[in-house]
Amino acid sequence: MKLSRVIFYLFFVINAQRTLAIELSDTLHSLILDANQVLTLDSTADFTPTAVSDVETARLGPNSIAINAPNNAGFYNLVLSNGKVTKHLLIIVKKTFNSDNKQLNNYQIGLYPAPYKNYPQYTAPNGFIEIFEKDLSRQLTPHVQIKNVICKQVSDFPKYLYINNDGLMMLEELLTFVQNEGIKVSKFAFISGYRTPYYNRSIGNGKHSRHQYGDAFDLYIDENGDGRMDDLNGDGKLTIADVDVLYKVFEKFQKQSRYNGGIGRYKPASHHGGFVHIDNRGFTARW
Repeated sequence: MKLSRVIFYLFFVINAQRTLAIELSDTLHSLILDANQVLTLDSTADFTPTAVSDVETARLGPNSIAINAPNNAGFYNLVLSNGKVTKHLLIIVKKTFNSDNKQLNNYQIGLYPAPYKNYPQYTAPNGFIEIFEKDLSRQLTPHVQIKNVICKQVSDFPKYLYINNDGLMMLEELLTFVQNEGIKVSKFAFISGYRTPYYNRSIGNGKHSRHQYGDAFDLYIDENGDGRMDDLNGDGKLTIADVDVLYKVFEKFQKQSRYNGGIGRYKPASHHGGFVHIDNRGFTARW
């Protein structure tokens, strides 16, 4: 083995011990990383990165592969194969951001508040996903596109998005759970995903709104495409009762999953139908 490859491998081994580990699964579609971050991808015993991949990897052991995020922000491909199945992962490298700043490349971010009650999960992001118009249709998960979760503030491109891996995995697991509860849904419809502090303040939301931290989503079910919550309780009306059906399923999901956070119910209004908020803040909140 060449000396450069030995050094490369040792770098992975040393750094991967103190970084995030994520299990390869059927629903894992993208991984969001900092520049040069090392991530351990588990459950990869039969898989090998193919030549078309454009991120560096190293085998850590019989069941794990280390991924080294590139230095430059952007979207990269990691293609794994076991000879029978090919898995495509989108590796997303964030653009570094100093939270003391209010803008990133002329895009209004605003100032993040001090962490709520000093909880580390309310720490300001250290980077954002840079989005150009062509990126809006990119799939973050099998059922979520960038355009579903990007902040709604009006601006030119590039825009900037903050969302985290746990937030994306929660959405996929939640969708499967709701389907298994007997509710007809092919994908969630979104009222809101990420919000910059600048936009969050402009619409009058609380300064610690979880939407600023990459794992909060306002969701409804719209299989008929009319832009409003479906008649989930089957009474022929679109009311808060339909919201309650989804709210209860979301509560059941949090009780049975590794995710813990806020769940809120919102009744239909003139400019939107009813919806349910869910987040992964790390402690229980209900409204």
